[in-house]
Parts: sequence; structure tokens; C-alpha cells
Amino acid sequence: MIISKFYYLRKNLYSMAEMVLEQALLLSDALEEDNYELASKIVEKDDFIDELEKENDNLSQNAILEAITNRNILGMGEVDSDIVLKKDPLRFALSAIRITRNMERMGDQVVNCAEVFRYGTIRKGLFKQEAPMTLILSRVTTLVGMAVESLVEEKERFMGSVNTLEEELNELCNEAFRKYRELPGMDKIEFADIYRIILAMERMGDYAVNVAEELVRLNTGKDIRHLEHIALRKSYD
Repeated sequence: MIISKFYYLRKNLYSMAEMVLEQALLLSDALEEDNYELASKIVEKDDFIDELEKENDNLSQNAILEAITNRNILGMGEVDSDIVLKKDPLRFALSAIRITRNMERMGDQVVNCAEVFRYGTIRKGLFKQEAPMTLILSRVTTLVGMAVESLVEEKERFMGSVNTLEEELNELCNEAFRKYRELPGMDKIEFADIYRIILAMERMGDYAVNVAEELVRLNTGKDIRHLEHIALRKSYD
């Protein structure tokens, strides 16, 4: 019974992650092909991700309660601490809650992009012909793919690459904002919608990093969030 709940939690978590990745890939197609009908379908599918989030929340809470009361039955008190880090169901259930939140928010940002784009206010060919928007779309799709693949494998293998890509994405987003803010003849409505998409894609990158960081914590027990900011502050002390 206990194992069954963790099995379903994993299954649902992976299903949710794969659905978010599918949405991100559909968004890439919609933007590159100026396909407004596809963008609308992305918006309509958001309810499925929201339902999986609710299911995962309930499964995680039940799994946490069972793990706390049944750790001895599972033999977690008799194994090496390094193994516990990776195999402890309580640790996985706690991580599943945080990963679920980030995946749901990543899916929300995909939908935000699609919802803005389907209004048709943005010039055609923007995401297929114009840098840096083409590069932003490419980096975001790659980041989401890395986050989902790492989750399914339950490994932190992409952590370094995720950080590098996210930093590049942030620079590209800043570049895009400056470019279209200063572009002669840019319509205010078009600029507002482009800017909303830029912000949403930047947030997608942030959530991908959050998932990668959580996988490091799940596998090693180390909390690496904000370590770069802490190191930077210390360098000025």
C-alpha cells in the first residue's frame, strides 16, 4: 500500500512534467509558425496540468504521512545515510511538492505566452527570423527539456548546463527588451505583448533552474539555492 502510493506519486509527477514539456514544444511550434489556432489549444490544455497538480499535492501529503509513520517498515533506519538521501520516500515526497509547484508555474508561463500570442498583435516571423527572440525561444525550450529529463531520471546531471543557459537566457531577454523598446515605429500594443512574452519566458527559465536545484537537494541533501548570491555578497565584505 505504501509503495503503491509512492509509485502513483512518481507516475503523476512524471506525467505532469512530460505534459509541461509537450506544451513548451507546442508553444515553440506555434510561435515559429505563427499558428494562432495551436496557441489557443495550448491555453485550453492548461486545465489538465492544474488537475495533475491537485492530484500530486494530495498524493504527496498522504505519502508524507505514511513515510513518517512507516519508516521502520520500509527499513530506512537500517541503511547508510548516503543511500537514505536518494531512497528515503519522505525526502522524495517533500521534493515532489516543490517540484510540482515549479512545474505548474512553468506550465502557466507557457500558457501566458500562448494567450498573448493568439491575439495576433505581434508581427509575423518574429520567432523564426528575428534575433534575439529566436534564441530566447530556443534556450527556453532546451531548459524545459533539461528540467523534465533530469526529473524523470531523478538526477542532477544538467545542473551546470541549466545555470549557464539560464544566465544566457536572462541576457537575451534584456537584449530583446532594449531592442524593441528602442525600435522606431514600434506599436505600443505590440511592444506590451512582446514584453509580456519575454517576461514569461524568463520565468520559465527560472522555474527550470528551481527544478534542477531541487533534484540536487533530493540526490545529495545539499541546498544550493542562492549560493551564487551569497558568494557575491561575501566577496564585497
